[in-house]
Amino acid sequence: MSVKFPKKYYLVFTILALVTALALYWVTSSITRQREETRYIQLDRANKRAAFELQSSLNTYAALVSGIKTYVEITDGQYLKEDDIKYLLDMQLRDLSIPPPFSISYLDTNHIFQFDFTMRETALKNLEGTSLEKIIGKSGITRMDTLMRSRNFYASNPTNLIEGFVGLPLGFGILDNTNKPIGYITTVAEFAPIVDRVYKNVNKADFVYRFQAGNGNYFDRAKSYNGQKCYAKTEDPEYFKNFNIPDESYVSTTVNFYNKNFIVSTAYKRPQEASMTMFVTSLIWYLALLGFMLFLIIQFYVYERKDKMIAAQNKRLSELVATKNKFFSIVAHDLRSPLSSVINFLDVLKEEEFKSKQTAAIIDSLEDSSRNSISLLDNLLKWSRLETGQIKFEPIPLDILAITKDQIKVYSNNLQQKGINVRLESSFKGKVTGDKNMIATVIRNLLSNAIKFSKDNDIIVIEFSKTEKDFIFSIEDNGVGMTDVYRKKLFSLTETTIQKGTRNEKGSGLGLILCNEFIKTHNGYLSIESEQGKGTIAMFTLPLTT
Repeated sequence: MSVKFPKKYYLVFTILALVTALALYWVTSSITRQREETRYIQLDRANKRAAFELQSSLNTYAALVSGIKTYVEITDGQYLKEDDIKYLLDMQLRDLSIPPPFSISYLDTNHIFQFDFTMRETALKNLEGTSLEKIIGKSGITRMDTLMRSRNFYASNPTNLIEGFVGLPLGFGILDNTNKPIGYITTVAEFAPIVDRVYKNVNKADFVYRFQAGNGNYFDRAKSYNGQKCYAKTEDPEYFKNFNIPDESYVSTTVNFYNKNFIVSTAYKRPQEASMTMFVTSLIWYLALLGFMLFLIIQFYVYERKDKMIAAQNKRLSELVATKNKFFSIVAHDLRSPLSSVINFLDVLKEEEFKSKQTAAIIDSLEDSSRNSISLLDNLLKWSRLETGQIKFEPIPLDILAITKDQIKVYSNNLQQKGINVRLESSFKGKVTGDKNMIATVIRNLLSNAIKFSKDNDIIVIEFSKTEKDFIFSIEDNGVGMTDVYRKKLFSLTETTIQKGTRNEKGSGLGLILCNEFIKTHNGYLSIESEQGKGTIAMFTLPLTT
């Protein structure tokens, strides 16, 4: 059977669902943003590392050529011999972990090769005695005329060589001591080993690297994309255009190399994809939270209905209890007056002389029953007034001894009939604070029970004592006593605790319950100790005021 909830529950669930969705969206967006930031940091770090490795590789190449330049400057260009240069390069290559230059050439001021050699074992065409103009043209010669007049290094953009690879030219002018040009040295290094250092030391599985000369031309380890004829027979698999990555995905750093600039750019090979795991996890969390909120709403609805039912039941129960208490009060009050009249008539009849002993016994029995009924009605009336809050607790200083003697007088006739003596023993002098009517009722009920369950001609001992904090009242009889099972039921309204006295006196069990409630009102404690056949000790405590 379906449950129809009030509209407010649907509204609350809808609001909670929207708030939860917004919260999860904010969390997942925050996580995605953090991932993007981390991804960018890693990309920027990879690019800077790639630029550092390229710069270090170029510096190592420049250091090799610097050795030749230093040698030329020391000798003023007077001892430019091919064997000396080879020897110098051999010495330097022992300490530098780079491949040797592809070619080293010395040209005079007319741009004629004086010598040209390579440190690699390849068969090259001998260019000695050949003019550079045949290779680079008149425009190139014009540029070389300018460069040879300076001792500074000059670099050219990466260029495609006829040998099938990309070369990086680096040279410097040779001047005598009067700064007159003598010629120039030019070296050509293979660019592939220089760039390889980037791929070896930086992650190439996740990143693609783009290399660009200052003039805007791109190059890789196999080709220079500068419009020249390319003789390379292989392709560089890491060339950036193989990956079709948008320009905005790259992070770039500029690497300076004398008169040239190289731009190193880095990008992820694979774009960041939306995480299916995150989506599924977020969806599961969302559904779980919705389920949990729905469960809470259902439980709240159930509890609310139960609370309303309980509140209605409590109200009904309170009304019934009030009715019951009122009924007890009315019954007890209305029955007490006729019973008092019956006792008065019986007292008159007892003064008459009857020839029949049986008639006298009947009158005595009726008097006992009537007095027991009045005692029961008194207790019932007080209990009902206590339950309905009609009895007010009014503590005052009490003379406990005087109250006890008054209650003994009340039961003087009963004591006389059974020949019972009451002995008062007190080590306490002073007054205690309490409600006079309540304490009198407690003492009266305890004394009544002691008389009821004592044998003829017994002694009842009432003792007053105290501890550091409490006044102690105890009453002890040597009567019939009771079992532990019976004793544990004395203060329970739901258990039957009716026991006849030694002369078949009747009781209701309500007296001790009333006494217990009165003593609790005083923050005291009522206890019963008893052993079957040996008597009972009833004791209560009252706190002493300081």
